[in-house]
Amino acid sequence: MDLVRGCLLRFAFTVLLLVAGAAVAGERLEQLDLAGTRAIFPAADSLGTTLAAVPARTVFAGDDVLGWIFLNDELHPIPAYSGKPISALVGIDAEGRIVGARIVAHEEPILVIGVSDSDLQHFIAQYAGISASEKVRVGAGARAGYRGIDAITGATITTMVINQSIMAAAEDVASALGLPLARGVPLPGANLGSAPGKPAPAHLVKPDREPYWLQLWEEREGRLFILGTALALLVTMLVFQDWLVVRPRLFTRLRNGYMLFTVFFIGFYSMGQLSIVNMLAFGRVMAGGFSWETLLIEPVTFMLWSFVAVTIVLWGRGVYCGWLCPFGALQELIHTIARHFGVPRHEFPAMVHERLWAIKYLILIGLFGLSLDSMAHAATMAEVEPFKTVFALHFVRDWSFVVYALALLAVSAVNSKFYCKYLCPLGAALSFFTRFRIFDWLRRRRECGNPCQTCAAQCQISAIRPTGEIIENECHYCLECQVIYHDEHRCPPLVEKRKRREKRETRAAQISAVQVE
Repeated sequence: MDLVRGCLLRFAFTVLLLVAGAAVAGERLEQLDLAGTRAIFPAADSLGTTLAAVPARTVFAGDDVLGWIFLNDELHPIPAYSGKPISALVGIDAEGRIVGARIVAHEEPILVIGVSDSDLQHFIAQYAGISASEKVRVGAGARAGYRGIDAITGATITTMVINQSIMAAAEDVASALGLPLARGVPLPGANLGSAPGKPAPAHLVKPDREPYWLQLWEEREGRLFILGTALALLVTMLVFQDWLVVRPRLFTRLRNGYMLFTVFFIGFYSMGQLSIVNMLAFGRVMAGGFSWETLLIEPVTFMLWSFVAVTIVLWGRGVYCGWLCPFGALQELIHTIARHFGVPRHEFPAMVHERLWAIKYLILIGLFGLSLDSMAHAATMAEVEPFKTVFALHFVRDWSFVVYALALLAVSAVNSKFYCKYLCPLGAALSFFTRFRIFDWLRRRRECGNPCQTCAAQCQISAIRPTGEIIENECHYCLECQVIYHDEHRCPPLVEKRKRREKRETRAAQISAVQVE
């Protein structure tokens, strides 16, 4: 008990510290002092005023010009996950080379919790010496015509947004100041038209930069094809569910196989676990001006959210929660394995169970309120979702977060999908849209609930009332109740019909035998 209390206190203390320092305080260019500038230009002793041609300031050492500094988001404010741009102070010299850079403000969830300051500084340090004319690509490796830089593990998308904004801003500043071309990666055809034996004229060559989100889609073509195929298979199973559920062995194999696919491919490999942070950030983006580029920065997430938007209108939130949520699928597999080895199931009484539902809605309201003030604060408190610990960081983080995630998984062995039922703010948010679903394909009988309780007892999330009604806002659309509905060995009304039929058949067989004799 003392160990549990200690873990909870440590976790609460960690969260409070993170909330206190979650949003990195920003500064505007005109407010910048020499201390901040010397992080990039150590010899600086004075700063000029902001230039009229471009939002940049000249850096001096005595009467000598060392270079210029600027904020990337004042030139190219590209929103990231939080719906707000990441602000970096960048220095450029007279040859058009980046001298250095440092992050001065952000509200990115992954940079608040999950990425160390050393990782962030290592990433930013890679820009030193890069020319504004170069085509820089995160993770480009040896791709011809590009200079590759390393991403931050677990924050690839965020680093791509930073890269696009920094390089586009550096290009604009160099162009506005008329800086010469600094030699970077040799590009084919760069010297065409120059006089033989004479140096090429110095000028800035603007690279033809492709949209940063397009790079992500190109690099993930394979996994997007696999995911698209899997989603098409899921739709097929839902459309033909009446045919599928009368074949329980086939259904069980497909169901378990899909759960494994969701956990390992969508969750661990593609890191496609959707989060309440996505919804809150989307709200911020819509409030600040819609942009497709912001939505397209994560292809797998975009494809999944698009699918959720369609299926929630057709069948409700259960399609995602019951089939495509990696953490939910992981809990279900753990519970299935536990039952296989005889671990008893413990569920709360119906009265307690329904009252515990309120917790996830209260969490949702709290996160929404925090997001109105700061996405960083909301993202910090959204650590109630263990998704980042499990799928993005693979349990490699502060032990209090690991203990929390493992505890939820352990509880799911005896209380199926405990987190989903009582704590998940994403499920709470999606449940509001379930009210507008078009299809109502889950069949019930008049005996359901009175007197039959078979489906209610088997429902993994207790989404069937004792009176027999399915609670659509809580249903995960696992279709297990539909398998029972059509099973004449498990559904009591069908069991009675089968027994009467077998009696008639036995009686008819006996009569036929007597007549033959």
